[in-house]
Amino acid sequence: MEKRGQISVFAIVGVIIVAVIVLFLVVRNNIYFGSASIENLEKEFPPIQAHVEDCLEKVGKDFIYLIGRQGGYLTTNPGTYREYGGFGINYLCYNIGGKPQCRNRGLRLVDIENSLKKEMKDEVNSCLNINQFSKIGLDVSRGDLKLDIDIGDDNVLIDADLPVKISKGSVETERNDFFVSLNLPLGRLYNSAHDIVESEALNGNFETLTYSVLKTRVTNKPYIVQKLQPYPDKLYVLKIKDVPDSINEFVFQFFVEDEPL
Repeated sequence: MEKRGQISVFAIVGVIIVAVIVLFLVVRNNIYFGSASIENLEKEFPPIQAHVEDCLEKVGKDFIYLIGRQGGYLTTNPGTYREYGGFGINYLCYNIGGKPQCRNRGLRLVDIENSLKKEMKDEVNSCLNINQFSKIGLDVSRGDLKLDIDIGDDNVLIDADLPVKISKGSVETERNDFFVSLNLPLGRLYNSAHDIVESEALNGNFETLTYSVLKTRVTNKPYIVQKLQPYPDKLYVLKIKDVPDSINEFVFQFFVEDEPL
């Protein structure tokens, strides 16, 4: 009986210790214990920065993969795209009746950048939860979000101008610059798509194998350019082998409209 009583006491003490630790962690996460100095307030920024940049990366990847799958556009308007393989894939060159050539739609890289800036903003705002970093005795607030997108050959830089202010009483500090670089070859594949569309618009054809071999040799990047022909159109599918990896290869695909026989 005495041993059983000792075990019960130890169990109760153990529960109390665990409860105290949990209470301490909860209090520490909800009450600010630091002094009101800019140096101390600055120490609160790393988790906020990680949160903002995690949102930029998550939303950015989703939208960039989608814009590649849909041929450089996030929207699909009647007459400008074709449903295929579960995606609304845009035409980048329209059929000209009775001619092998097509009419170049004129997609520019700056159009892709502007589309990403416009469409990503609401999703990034929905992802952000800056209020979670406020504590008793510490105020954390944010201003309006502005996005800038810069598409390079092998990466996409997402720059967020987001004023985040941390204050305790009359002492405050602020940061507003957050960014991520996504290693996705959107610019490189857009340039190849541009070459293909120009050839189709001028000549009405494009030799994918020769192009793939030459681009691979010149750039030392393993280009894969496929031309499929779901009647009556041509579907071009472009990628760099195993980029960013073999499971999640980034693809840029688009249709060239052709005339039914």
